[in-house]
Parts: sequence; C-alpha cells; structure tokens
Amino acid sequence: MKIKRKFEGLEEFFMRNGALLLEKQISASEGKGIAIKIFTAEELNKATYNYDTSLIHSRILSTVYKGNLNGQIIAVKTPEGLPVSTFMIEFFLNQAVTQTQFNHKNVVKLLGCCLETEIPILVQEFIPNGSLSNHIMRSSVPFSWSGRLRIANEIADAVTYLHCVNSNPTIHRDIRSNNILFDGNYVAKLSNFGFSVVVPSGKTGTEFGVEGMKGYIDPEYIETSRLSEKCDVYSFGVVLLELMYWKIIKNEPNFVTNFSVAMEAGFHDQIVNDSRVEETEKVQRLAYAKLALKCVQFKGEGRPTMMQVAKELRRIKGII
Repeated sequence: MKIKRKFEGLEEFFMRNGALLLEKQISASEGKGIAIKIFTAEELNKATYNYDTSLIHSRILSTVYKGNLNGQIIAVKTPEGLPVSTFMIEFFLNQAVTQTQFNHKNVVKLLGCCLETEIPILVQEFIPNGSLSNHIMRSSVPFSWSGRLRIANEIADAVTYLHCVNSNPTIHRDIRSNNILFDGNYVAKLSNFGFSVVVPSGKTGTEFGVEGMKGYIDPEYIETSRLSEKCDVYSFGVVLLELMYWKIIKNEPNFVTNFSVAMEAGFHDQIVNDSRVEETEKVQRLAYAKLALKCVQFKGEGRPTMMQVAKELRRIKGII
C-alpha cells in the first residue's frame, strides 16, 4: 500500500478502521474496551520526515520507519507496498489490540496506532538491533552459549506471560526467529502479533483456521486445525533448535524429524558433544536438547506447557 501523502479519504478510513478496532477490542477483552492512543496521519508524517526512505529500519512483511515523535524515538510500522484487503486491515488491527493488552519486558511495546490510512499504521517502541533470524543468517559465528540460553529464557518468559496473564490464553501462532527482536542491550523481545488469538473457554480454536509460517507450525495443528497453547510450544521448540544449531531450519522439512529420531535413538553425544566446550556446558546442552525434543513432539499432549518450559530453562541456566 502506498501511503497517501495528502491522506485522501482519511475520515472514511478513520471511521471504518475505528469501528473494526472497537469490535476487536471488545471481543478480546471480555466486553471491555482497551485504551489505545490514536495518532494522526500528519503526526506520523512529521515524525518520519514525510516517510523519508533513509529512515527505513526494516522491510520484511511491513515497512518499519525510524521516527522521532516529540523527542521520543519510535518505530512506525506501515503496510507500505502491501495489497489493501480485509485480511491485511484485520492483521494490523489485531496486532494493535493484542499488544496493547500486554506489559512485559520481553514483549515489544505498542505506543498507539493511526487509523487514517487505508490499512492502519502501528507505532511501537524502537528496537534497534534486528531480529534473531538476521543475526543467524548474517553471522557464521554464533552468539555465546550463555547468550543463546538467555534468549531462550527471555522468550519463554514472554510466551508464558501470554498464556497465563489473562483468564483465557493468548496464542501467538507466529513464534519464529524472525519475530524475536533485540533492543539496545540485546534483550530479546517477542513481536508481530497479527496472527494472535484468544481461544474462549470450551472452544477448540478450529474456527480460526491454520495460520503461521511454514516450518514453525505445529504439525498436529495443520492436521486437525485444533488450536491450543501447545501450538506455541511446538513453534518455540523449533526456535530452541535454531538457537542450538545456529541455523534457520524452516526450509529443511526433515530437520526436526531427523533431530527427534537421533535423540530418541540415544545419539546424544553426536548432538551435543563439542571438544571446545567445558563439561558444565555439555550438561546444559544435553538438558536443553532433551527439552527441545519434548517441545517438538508430534502430539500436543506429549509436550510440556510453556510454564514448564520456562521453569526448565531457568534450571538449565542455573547449572554450574
């Protein structure tokens, strides 16, 4: 979507998007509205110097501009270049509604949104140091093992928070290394909540359809369309493997299967052995690999909860 410089039709867009936003807010918060700061199109135009292309911070699905709003550095997440559709409008609004409900140090903070463009624009805290996937793909030298273990702990805490903070769990449905960002201190933060949903009590989640990124989606979810917290556990398990092997594995369809077969056959030494690491780290790696194996079980009932995953990661981190 090309951002309209003169913002033709802004009143029409504002009314339509505002009505959809309110509907989503009420649905997501058990009948109560959630306060979301609304920015004008002109405010964001000024903050990004008329969407100066030199301020583009990233381009993956959305185009993110670095902006300055009254002295605060912000990220302006635009749908620039994306086709206008009901799906895309709801995708961006869903991110706004979901993120505004959460206040966690490992979840990207939403500052507000703009409703005056065809597809709403999101305003978030600025996260300067890229994504986990970028670091993996651009550097053959991995982060230190302790650093990777810290990242796993931080994102596990974030997902556990999503699952437990409200009476009904919020399921992210798009946990992957591309959606794990690093702030100025390289603290990991979970982002991109466009596919996130709340499954009401007594529902199976089949009404939402199957969404997510190939290679990270729970295979049982693909087979049955039944959505639960265990779908996030599987995706997180794939991220655990990417951290362990320091490679993006979504395009290797047999990677998870081969890992599982090797682990279940007892080939632990070949998986975690490295003559360059100390014995303590080998113990950590083996426990970590066993946890990853549990997370990527085909059947959701065989996987731990995210709370159990987070607890085990803290235990592994504490091994000395």
